[in-house]
Amino acid sequence: MPGPTGTGFKVTAVAGSSARVSIAAGRAWVPLTRAGVRDTRHSALVELPSPGVTINLGPSSPTADRFDLIVARVAEDTDTTPYSEVPLSNYVPGNMSPGWAVDVVRGVDGAPSPGVPYESYLILARVRVRRNSTTLVEADIEDLRYATTGQGDPTVLAPIRTAPGQSLAAAAGNQSRGGLIYATDEDRLYLKTATDARPLANRPQYWPWVTGKGATGWWAADVPGGGTGRVLWFDGPAVPYDRIAIVSYQMRYTVPAGREGWTSCWVSSAGAFGFESIRSYTNVGGQHTGTAQLIISKNAPLSVYLYLYGQLGFCQFDDWQSGAQMTAIPAE
Repeated sequence: MPGPTGTGFKVTAVAGSSARVSIAAGRAWVPLTRAGVRDTRHSALVELPSPGVTINLGPSSPTADRFDLIVARVAEDTDTTPYSEVPLSNYVPGNMSPGWAVDVVRGVDGAPSPGVPYESYLILARVRVRRNSTTLVEADIEDLRYATTGQGDPTVLAPIRTAPGQSLAAAAGNQSRGGLIYATDEDRLYLKTATDARPLANRPQYWPWVTGKGATGWWAADVPGGGTGRVLWFDGPAVPYDRIAIVSYQMRYTVPAGREGWTSCWVSSAGAFGFESIRSYTNVGGQHTGTAQLIISKNAPLSVYLYLYGQLGFCQFDDWQSGAQMTAIPAE
C-alpha cells in the first residue's frame, strides 16, 4: 500500500555503506501460497511500524556483480525457518500464524536474480551489489513493489493510469503482461497482453429490433435464429483476437388473452447458438432474466443476438421494460 507519500515498504540505500538497505514503514498484502499453488482466497496483511528497518547485505565480490532480493514473507504454523531482523508480529488473520518478516534472498556472484525459496512472499526490490563497491546508490535499487515480473503471485498488484494527454501506448510500455491500464482521457480500462493493450470491456449499450410487429407490439420468434424475432443485439467491428462476451439481460413479455405456451431467451454469437434460458409456460406474461457467456471468435464481427422465443410466436416483447448489457473481455 503506497501510503500518503507513496513510500510504504520502499527500499532505499543507506548512505556510505555497500552492505545495508533501509525499508520504510508501511503496510502490504502478501499473497498466500501453499505447495506452489496460489490461494486466491487469502492474503496476509503485514505492517512495518515507523521508522522502518535496515538490513545487512553481504559484502561485494571482487570479481562480479550480484543481485539480491528484498522480500516481505509470511510464515504459517508449519514454517520453522529463522527470521531476519524484523521480529514476528502478533497479527493472526484467521488461519495465519505465527507471523511475518522482511528478509534478504542473496544472489550468486555473476548470476541473474535468484529464485525465492519461500512460499508466501512479496518482492519489494532488487538490489545490484556491484563488484568492489564501497557504497550503494539509488540507481542500484529496482523498486518492484507494484511489479508483477518475478513475483510468485501473478495477480496484478496495481493498475497504471495514463496522465492527461498521455497516449495509451506510452503507459502500456510500463505495465507487465496481464496488468491493467486505465486510460484517463477515455475513462476506459485496458488489459496489457503480450503484444499490445486491449480494451477490457465494451461500453454497455443495446438496441431493440425485430422483424415483425403485431397490432399491439413486437411478437416473439417461433423458431429463434436467422434474424427472426431478434429483439436485443450488440454489433461491433472484428478484432484479431478472441473475446469472451458476458451478457446480462432482462426480457419482459406479455401474453394476449386466450394465448399460452412456452417461452425462453435464446442468445447467439455470429449466428451460432450459445445459450437458452430455462423455459417457462404461461398464459399471462412474465420476464426472463439472467447471464450468458459466449465466445466471439477472432476476425469475426461482434454480432451477439438475444431472441425472445415464444411457442408458435404467441407472446409479445415489451421493449419499454427490457434491456441488456455486455462485457467483452480479450482472450489469448
